[in-house]
Amino acid sequence: MEWRDGRLVQLPGPKNSLGDVKFDMRNDNAIYLHDTPAKALFGMPERHRSHGCVRVQDALGFALLLAHDDGILIPFQEALMRPDEEGFVKLNKEVPVRLMYRTAFFDDGQIRIADDTYGWDDDVAYALGYVRRPPRAKVKQEGGDVGP
Repeated sequence: MEWRDGRLVQLPGPKNSLGDVKFDMRNDNAIYLHDTPAKALFGMPERHRSHGCVRVQDALGFALLLAHDDGILIPFQEALMRPDEEGFVKLNKEVPVRLMYRTAFFDDGQIRIADDTYGWDDDVAYALGYVRRPPRAKVKQEGGDVGP
């Protein structure tokens, strides 16, 4: 970590909590798609341990695919050759991102039900008039926070 322009900034490198790549998205909440040094978390059934950003499994592979499709593979690979330097590689075309939170969905011919980790189903049920205002569910977490 170091101070830059009055802000504490985490330096790039193998222990950076955003991993090797971060995908900036146009939003007002500083939410990113990003890699992680804690790759073992992808093997856990409950992975809700973030500060709002979204970890991407095989983020580097995804970044390479985007760079190749956008015609900027060489600048991206050059940035990767400098792992201890922060680098920015901008796509020529914007890629729309839609994040969906689903607790009931159709999968392989069956309805699947998942835990409502954030307690948002209560808000929907209330808005539809199915229940009186229930208490909000708490986010379930196993273990300690491991960063973004």
